[in-house]
Amino acid sequence: LLVPALLLALALPAGAAPPTSAPSKGPTSAASKPATTRQTSQPVAASTGLVFPDFRHRATGNIGRALRWDPNWPKFSGWQWLTTGVFGAAALTFAILGPLADARIGGVGPDEDVRDALVASSLGSRRDARDVSDVLLTTISSYPLIDAILIAGWYRRSPEVATQMALIDMEVFAITIGLTSIAKSIGSRRRPYGRVCGVSRPPSTRDCDSNDLDYSFFSGHSATAFAAASVNCAHHIWLGLYGAPWRDALSCVAGFTVASATGVLRIVGDKHYFSDVMVGAAVGTLVGFGVPWLFHYRHGSKGKRREGSVKKSAFSMQLAPMGLGVGALGTF
Repeated sequence: LLVPALLLALALPAGAAPPTSAPSKGPTSAASKPATTRQTSQPVAASTGLVFPDFRHRATGNIGRALRWDPNWPKFSGWQWLTTGVFGAAALTFAILGPLADARIGGVGPDEDVRDALVASSLGSRRDARDVSDVLLTTISSYPLIDAILIAGWYRRSPEVATQMALIDMEVFAITIGLTSIAKSIGSRRRPYGRVCGVSRPPSTRDCDSNDLDYSFFSGHSATAFAAASVNCAHHIWLGLYGAPWRDALSCVAGFTVASATGVLRIVGDKHYFSDVMVGAAVGTLVGFGVPWLFHYRHGSKGKRREGSVKKSAFSMQLAPMGLGVGALGTF
């Protein structure tokens, strides 16, 4: 419940207040008063088929103005529905098939050194880290949809933009999860904790008896978290959802921070090697930025923010490996 409230608080300009009716300038007769119709918060239907409440008393200023989907940006098409369905079906199919090869055990490159440095010392702490990473994944995965429905659809009264954002988000998640499922099934890499199964830990324990024991490569949590952060950042760059470059930049930074923490906790929880997390982050970032840019945003006017912005803004962001995660450097 706190996530929508925080997003709306970030979107509201400081000191903004709902508009109030102007005071009367003098007595007027009932006959001279113009007929008025009481405004109600009835839902308004858009041509897209979605229904959003009429947010009449939104804050004043640029942030509350309606967004516009650039006519040069192709809308979600039939073949994109097909792509989404194919990758969704692939995710389900390979999840049912399970590992397709003998398990590969052990890390590569710096995997063992990073594991020794970060993995939690006790089983309870490792499980706590996994639980926290699950919470962070749920949070960052809901972020793009909340921005589409709450900010674009409700607050900025732009159901067409909200619909396109939600469909793009769905396609990004389907492709990311599909690629992850295929890689896990073909790669058949045993999770780091799997080396102790049957040695210092009975094979019947919850971890060792899990059906995803050989699903280490690559990290689905990292891939999905970075895909969510990337696609949402792309929306903010090209749509200016929060009405000011610094607000949109802050949204991107927050998203990648949560995604990075999710990946690190997968190592702390001994669920993944360093290489699993890095490959997952790279795949998620590529899909999250690549899908909306390649199929939609690249067709518009480069560097131009959409209607509702105070001014044109040149916003750029670069990603680079930093330590155990990915760093984001933006200029605006």
